[in-house]
Amino acid sequence: KPKNPSCTVRENTAVPGDIESVTVSCSTTKVYPEAKCSFERTTNGGASVTINKTPTYNPTALTGTPVYYRSECSVDVPVAELGEGTHSFSAFIYPDVTDGINLVTATTASTTVTLTLPEASYTCTPEMIQGYFNGKSARCTCSLTSDGYPKGQAQWYRGSQTVPGVPGGVLDLTFSGSSPVEIGICKGVSAIGESPGSTLTAQFAFFEQDTVELTSADDNSTFDLCDDNNQIPVTCAVLKGNVIPAPTFSFSQTNVLFDNLQERQVGSYYKNQIDLRPVYGGIHQVICTVTNTIISETQRKEISLTFRKPPPLPPKITITGETYQDVNALNRLTLAAGYTGDMTCRVEGGYPKAHTTQLTCGSLTASGGENVATLKFQAGQLTKDMDGTECRCTSQHATGCYNDKETSLTLDVNYAPVVTFTHDYGLSQFNVGDTPTFTCTAQGNPPPSLTITRKRTDQQLAGVQRNLKTTELTKIMEPLDCLNTDVYVCTGQNIQGVTTIENNVVVKCPQQLALNINQPEAVKVVLAETAKVGVEIYGYPTPHLLTLMRTRYNTNLTGSARHLIEYSPGQAPFGFVNVIISDVVEEDFTNYTIAVDNGVGDPLVYTFYLVEEKQEEQKDDSDDDDTVATAVGATVAAVVVLVIAVIVVVLVKRYRASRKSKAFTSSREANYTDVFPDPADGYEMPVTENEGEASRKPKAFTPSSEVNYIDIFPDPADGYEMPVNECEEEGMQPEASAPPLSPSDISLEQPYESYSSPQQQGNNDTDNNSYSHLSFGIGEEKSVYANKAGHGTGEEKSVYANKAYNDTGEGKSVYANRAGHDIGEEKSVYANKAYNDTGEGKSVYVNTAGHDIGGEKSVYVNTTGHVN
Repeated sequence: KPKNPSCTVRENTAVPGDIESVTVSCSTTKVYPEAKCSFERTTNGGASVTINKTPTYNPTALTGTPVYYRSECSVDVPVAELGEGTHSFSAFIYPDVTDGINLVTATTASTTVTLTLPEASYTCTPEMIQGYFNGKSARCTCSLTSDGYPKGQAQWYRGSQTVPGVPGGVLDLTFSGSSPVEIGICKGVSAIGESPGSTLTAQFAFFEQDTVELTSADDNSTFDLCDDNNQIPVTCAVLKGNVIPAPTFSFSQTNVLFDNLQERQVGSYYKNQIDLRPVYGGIHQVICTVTNTIISETQRKEISLTFRKPPPLPPKITITGETYQDVNALNRLTLAAGYTGDMTCRVEGGYPKAHTTQLTCGSLTASGGENVATLKFQAGQLTKDMDGTECRCTSQHATGCYNDKETSLTLDVNYAPVVTFTHDYGLSQFNVGDTPTFTCTAQGNPPPSLTITRKRTDQQLAGVQRNLKTTELTKIMEPLDCLNTDVYVCTGQNIQGVTTIENNVVVKCPQQLALNINQPEAVKVVLAETAKVGVEIYGYPTPHLLTLMRTRYNTNLTGSARHLIEYSPGQAPFGFVNVIISDVVEEDFTNYTIAVDNGVGDPLVYTFYLVEEKQEEQKDDSDDDDTVATAVGATVAAVVVLVIAVIVVVLVKRYRASRKSKAFTSSREANYTDVFPDPADGYEMPVTENEGEASRKPKAFTPSSEVNYIDIFPDPADGYEMPVNECEEEGMQPEASAPPLSPSDISLEQPYESYSSPQQQGNNDTDNNSYSHLSFGIGEEKSVYANKAGHGTGEEKSVYANKAYNDTGEGKSVYANRAGHDIGEEKSVYANKAYNDTGEGKSVYVNTAGHDIGGEKSVYVNTTGHVN
């Protein structure tokens, strides 16, 4: 590449102070092969322009091996090609190879050349007054005011041609009737062009005597004077050849008003016309005065005229107490659609009175024989279609010259929005990833606001409020996914009402689980009873193929008499797949697969397995009926055993529920120690038939009766712990090294005997025992918790009938509901999950943090231990 490239600029002058051309020279000290040059120039910092001149080259080979060159190049540019302005020069010096110019950058010369045009102006004798010469001749001389660079000279021009025979820039002028105005331009001229110069307009002034003409329309002396374009004109005129320059006109008269003063040139005349509007009819004198202001000469002309006068002002429209007159864009009236009332048009003044007055509003018309017309709006006539309608009032006059007078009024009719709702995909069925554009349009008055919302989520996607009666709102959707299936609503609203249009949109996608459920899911069922599984899914279209497979032996159960699989649609795109297995037998306790196919993508696969749930046997000790007391004691003992089993199973179930899918996961799950085997670890825990099933069953099979009961035992999901009696052993925890139990390791009778002590079993052989560790206590008699159905225990016993209330005898403890009840003297009250208010010697459970309440009281501190 060129080494040390540089450029210089030289001005070539023939005489001092003048310039003919510019030479640009560039060189490099080392280049191979020989250098080529491309020259450019810029004027006044503008764009670069290539100099289309062939450069002159002078290469010199350098000594040594390999051979390099010292190269010089130059170009000569005439100033005529450069023109006015400041010019800078640059060059690309590059090796003579293909695309060599692209290998280098431009080298700019530090010297610039500034060229200027010469300036010229003229002087005249005599001097001009107001652009006119005083006399018939004049002499004007054009001379330079600036020499310019290169130097120029002064020259007279007519148009683009020089004036011939004018030596030394002197121009003699003489008035000619055929050419009353002579124009010349004094310019400075040089090799780089011409200056704009100074323009001379030579004119001469005079006014011939008795040349004014004053006439009325059709030379009549009696007129019907009309307003605006049809009024009676009076014209004063002078032939152009009789006056130079154009004269001024003025009018005077007796008792006559006039307007529309119009000075203009028409053909070979200077004219001025006025439109006369007398207030009263009669004979009036009209005088025209014409003046040549340059030579101060004036001439006058007078005529007599008789007029008839129509009404001077446009009609008046009156409605709702407001008056409108003339044609005016501000004449607007706001009415609500359905308005009823009168609109009146009246014409005032004129001689004689106006007649045949007419008032129209769209297709509605009213006429009056004289100067008044009244339009009555009936019910249902003023509708939204009349919004923007123009109401016009016109009338006639005997003169026939009132036809162009009118008054207009535009109606602004307020009405509720009229809404359209479309999108650019044509159909309402989309694919995942589509980005449709919703267009919501509303027409209403006042200008409506617009919103686009989702009906299912009530989410506003877009909104707009503009000051336009027709408003459009567009929403370009983000790439759609399955959950965008919904009803989309376009709502237009103003003070007149709200209008909505719905657009059903569905997104094609494979069926998917609505909740993140751990699979396979364990479903408990009693032998010979019915197993139910419900899974909430979403997708579109709805499934066309449902398959139920028994994993073992890959058996298709879809068409089996005991196996039913069906789809229940919900709110799109959601639905439920329900599986019912009737009359469960031993071989049914195995793994199953549900396949859901809607024709889009891969089918949804969901797995579950059935686990046998064994029924607890209730011991029947009713053989001994010798005494009521003995029967009661035996019954209570049996109930005690059943209660313990039920409560333990309930606790297992609650713990298990907290380990389920997202829909059933307690937010406090992490606060509890996992002491029971879980299906997620490969094991399943048997439970009693009294275990609550709401947390285990799919949503579609949740019994409505279960959700109505109030849970009397605090649950970890609710943020509370279960109080225990003061006999409960402290610090009972499973050993860390103990493996989780499989279903075969735990019996139904004592499912948690590894974690319970005999003291926790409880009994009912004294008057003072109570199951306070189960969160309820009794008074001085006995409390019985039998089951969810309730049992009676005999005289003076407390009965816990269901989760809604306790029915007790006198002196018994009542647990009524979560709000709590006070039951009397020395009774325990469970008021709410925060605390128990008791009588003396009663247990108080305050909160999960624990409180110490006094002697002989039980305190539950946390999930790892008890202090009593």
